[in-house]
Amino acid sequence: MPRLPQISGAAMRRILIRLGFQYVGGKGSHMKFIRISLGSTKETIVVPNHKVLKKGILHDILKKLGIRIEKFKELI
Repeated sequence: MPRLPQISGAAMRRILIRLGFQYVGGKGSHMKFIRISLGSTKETIVVPNHKVLKKGILHDILKKLGIRIEKFKELI
Protein backbone atom coordinates (compact mmCIF):
# COMPACT_ATOMS: atom_id res chain seq x y z
CA MET A 1 0.00 0.00 0.00
CA PRO A 2 1.41 3.43 -0.91
CA ARG A 3 2.43 5.74 1.90
CA LEU A 4 0.53 8.91 2.61
CA PRO A 5 2.57 12.07 2.06
CA GLN A 6 2.95 14.62 4.85
CA ILE A 7 0.89 17.69 4.03
CA SER A 8 -0.14 20.83 5.89
CA GLY A 9 -3.64 22.19 6.35
CA ALA A 10 -2.78 25.15 4.09
CA ALA A 11 -1.66 22.81 1.29
CA MET A 12 -4.87 20.79 1.68
CA ARG A 13 -6.82 24.04 1.39
CA ARG A 14 -5.18 24.78 -1.99
CA ILE A 15 -5.94 21.25 -3.22
CA LEU A 16 -9.60 21.42 -2.16
CA ILE A 17 -10.05 24.76 -3.93
CA ARG A 18 -8.57 23.22 -7.11
CA LEU A 19 -11.10 20.38 -6.76
CA GLY A 20 -14.01 22.84 -6.78
CA PHE A 21 -14.59 23.34 -3.06
CA GLN A 22 -15.28 26.76 -1.59
CA TYR A 23 -13.92 27.96 1.73
CA VAL A 24 -16.90 28.98 3.85
CA GLY A 25 -15.19 29.83 7.12
CA GLY A 26 -14.00 28.10 10.18
CA LYS A 27 -13.91 28.00 13.92
CA GLY A 28 -10.70 27.97 15.86
CA SER A 29 -8.05 26.08 13.93
CA HIS A 30 -10.47 24.31 11.59
CA MET A 31 -11.44 25.30 8.04
CA LYS A 32 -14.77 24.33 6.47
CA PHE A 33 -15.21 23.70 2.74
CA ILE A 34 -18.31 22.89 0.70
CA ARG A 35 -18.94 21.74 -2.87
CA ILE A 36 -22.39 21.53 -4.41
CA SER A 37 -22.75 18.92 -7.15
CA LEU A 38 -25.18 18.99 -10.09
CA GLY A 39 -27.72 16.89 -8.24
CA SER A 40 -27.72 19.58 -5.52
CA THR A 41 -25.73 17.23 -3.31
CA LYS A 42 -23.69 19.21 -0.81
CA GLU A 43 -20.32 17.84 0.25
CA THR A 44 -18.75 19.27 3.40
CA ILE A 45 -15.17 18.74 4.52
CA VAL A 46 -13.56 20.15 7.65
CA VAL A 47 -9.76 20.40 7.66
CA PRO A 48 -7.63 21.31 10.67
CA ASN A 49 -5.18 24.11 9.93
CA HIS A 50 -2.15 22.29 11.34
CA LYS A 51 1.46 22.28 10.15
CA VAL A 52 1.22 18.54 9.43
CA LEU A 53 -2.05 16.63 9.13
CA LYS A 54 -2.03 13.28 10.91
CA LYS A 55 -2.38 10.24 8.69
CA GLY A 56 -5.80 9.30 10.07
CA ILE A 57 -7.22 12.73 9.31
CA LEU A 58 -5.67 12.73 5.84
CA HIS A 59 -6.98 9.24 5.15
CA ASP A 60 -10.49 10.30 6.23
CA ILE A 61 -10.41 13.37 3.95
CA LEU A 62 -9.28 11.25 0.97
CA LYS A 63 -12.05 8.75 1.69
CA LYS A 64 -14.66 11.53 1.71
CA LEU A 65 -13.26 12.87 -1.56
CA GLY A 66 -13.18 9.40 -3.13
CA ILE A 67 -9.55 9.85 -4.21
CA ARG A 68 -6.84 7.19 -4.15
CA ILE A 69 -3.41 7.99 -2.73
CA GLU A 70 -1.76 7.87 -6.17
CA LYS A 71 -4.20 10.46 -7.57
CA PHE A 72 -3.74 12.62 -4.49
CA LYS A 73 0.04 12.65 -4.94
CA GLU A 74 -0.49 14.01 -8.46
CA LEU A 75 -2.54 16.92 -7.04
CA ILE A 76 0.18 18.00 -4.63
